[in-house]
Amino acid sequence: MTPNNIRVAIGASLLTMLLAACHRTPPPPEPAAAPPPAETPAPSQETVPPPAGETPPPDGAEPAPSPAPTPPPPTEPSAVPKPTAAEPALDVMHAAIPSAKMSVPVDLRYQLDGEALPGQPVTLHLAAIPRVAGVNLHVSLKSVQGLQIAAGPLEVQKASAASAYRQRVSLTRSGAGPESVRVLVTMDMPEGTAFGYYTVPLAIGITAQKPQSVKQR
Repeated sequence: MTPNNIRVAIGASLLTMLLAACHRTPPPPEPAAAPPPAETPAPSQETVPPPAGETPPPDGAEPAPSPAPTPPPPTEPSAVPKPTAAEPALDVMHAAIPSAKMSVPVDLRYQLDGEALPGQPVTLHLAAIPRVAGVNLHVSLKSVQGLQIAAGPLEVQKASAASAYRQRVSLTRSGAGPESVRVLVTMDMPEGTAFGYYTVPLAIGITAQKPQSVKQR
């Protein structure tokens, strides 16, 4: 084969390969990659400030539980009896025993809520009823050993006739306490100050005498 023929054969082979390359089917495109998943935002590391007056717990420590509410202290029984809802009617109250020498025109009635036992407080209801008008009506219990009196005197600046002026007194007898209590009643009259002592028994079932007539001085 001559050199010219070799060149022609080589050129034909190269042309054939070039044409074959031009007519080759291109490879299919690669699928697109899926987008990366969205990142979940991390929780905020900011610390919420505690309420005013509270100290935040240290890092990693659990908050201390709230203290249980402190129960109220027990109520001790009072030595003074509680007052009743209503005062006793005058017609069921007893008349106090007047002294032989008295000048005040006042009737005194009384009633006990219970037996005056030693060490047990009892409520004494008193009602002073002037028979005439006067001023500065004063009713007080005389202090005596063995008897605790938890009330002050009854004072009325202007007293009307036939009006009942009431007083509630708490009494507590000791073991050797008295069996009765004396009540002093005074009232200013046009002629001067009138006064009188009354005796109130502390035992249930003992009724006092009816008031005797009084004399004004």
